[in-house]
Amino acid sequence: MLMSNYHWATPEEIERIKKRNRTILYVSLPLATALLTAMLTLLLN
Repeated sequence: MLMSNYHWATPEEIERIKKRNRTILYVSLPLATALLTAMLTLLLN
């Protein structure tokens, strides 16, 4: 993980960032899958 020398994240901040990233991942995966499926459907028709 990249940290600047001027700001050190506390363990609580790191946990919050990890939780946010996990949430973003879980939301974006189905959306990306749906988008890819829609594009493939359009291309194949």
